[in-house]
Amino acid sequence: MAKQTKNKKPVTQANKANIRIHRYLIAFPVIALAIKFIVMANIQAGAWYGADGENYMFGVDGLLKEGFFSTEPKLSYWPAGYPLLIWPLAKLSVANVFYSLSFFQTVFFAYSTYFFTTQLKRTNFAYLAIFASFLISFNPTLSLSSLAVGYEAPIAACLMVAIGVVMKSYGSEATRFSIRSTCFASAWFALAIFMQPRFLLIGLIFMLLWAFKMNSKRNSALLLAVSIGVMAITPAIMIYRNVNVIDQATISTNLGVTMAIGAGDETKGGYQRSGPEVPCLPTPPATAATDNEKVKCVLKWYLKNPVKTLKLTYFKSQFFWSPWSGPLVDGTMARNPWLKIAPTQEIAKNADGNKLVYGPIGKFVSYLWMIGQILFLFIGYRELRKLGANEKFYANLMLLPIVLSWLTSIGTIGDHRFRVPTMALSLFFQVAGFTALKRKFIKV
Repeated sequence: MAKQTKNKKPVTQANKANIRIHRYLIAFPVIALAIKFIVMANIQAGAWYGADGENYMFGVDGLLKEGFFSTEPKLSYWPAGYPLLIWPLAKLSVANVFYSLSFFQTVFFAYSTYFFTTQLKRTNFAYLAIFASFLISFNPTLSLSSLAVGYEAPIAACLMVAIGVVMKSYGSEATRFSIRSTCFASAWFALAIFMQPRFLLIGLIFMLLWAFKMNSKRNSALLLAVSIGVMAITPAIMIYRNVNVIDQATISTNLGVTMAIGAGDETKGGYQRSGPEVPCLPTPPATAATDNEKVKCVLKWYLKNPVKTLKLTYFKSQFFWSPWSGPLVDGTMARNPWLKIAPTQEIAKNADGNKLVYGPIGKFVSYLWMIGQILFLFIGYRELRKLGANEKFYANLMLLPIVLSWLTSIGTIGDHRFRVPTMALSLFFQVAGFTALKRKFIKV
């Protein structure tokens, strides 16, 4: 008994605070998970359709009928990865596929929130962990998206876990190469790429930044080789499927179409396009331009029209950061679960409220909201970089997906839905920015 008492570690105030913080980091995702389970039980079939929900389910129907090499056009036009993930759930039970999808997406989102914020707690970002956990868990647009047929919330979860893995590995193993950590982080990017291939570029640059922090060229090369190999698996699956189905070595056939929608002499770059499309002549004897030809035509148009390209960049940026409702809204988030309870939606139902929401006051508030979120994001990024060398590296990694998603929107279509997959990261930066300004102007 005397030896046990002697070896027992004293509980310090720091340990008590650490335990209390950890309890919050468990509690917030779990409470949000319980609430969403209740919501799920009250949704017809257990899930909402996201923006492209029906198209994904058409793909699943094709897979159920014909198998992996289904000729359903939706599987070639849209990336087939997300329907392929739903396919096993549908094979188990078509009647309960939406419940199963919501369950797995919601549990994954809760776990990723917990994992990400517990890794924050291990760094100099620890003072932001509780606030970040709360906002990510209870942000209605982001969190409720896990109950929708769509890739947005699952990709947000993948990014949180991948960044958490880097923080855990980099903090404990310094700059040594770890095949386990590299494969683990790369696998989450591979899953994100499977659901939305534009995250391939994000994954590659993310791993390149990590490789630069290795302690030798050999370790950098190993990290890049392993990560690229892992991340290449999922796009290779989709390319292999399309080679056998449509005889085209492509992930999907909608990139050129998407870019063409967002370009042109008269349009503003959103889905509500106006004016003629960018001219694109097919290569004879074909009578219609291929998707790759459309991509080239749009890129040439951008280079030949720099002034119009700058104008489109402004409008697409505005659309990317636009609110979910109000006079400046632009994008494909009409099915955003938040809109079911958003106060602005209720206010706008009567004539006076409609004038308030969509009039000058509504525009002023919308612009303020857009400018505010960008301002808080970059203030937070600047503050986090000051906390140490490791923290500067982590801040760069977290900013990367946000900026590249923004640039992708500029290159394709201005759509506020494109920022949802990176919302957990932008919320974290905005928390940091808010906290920094509070400390500066409110002396406690």
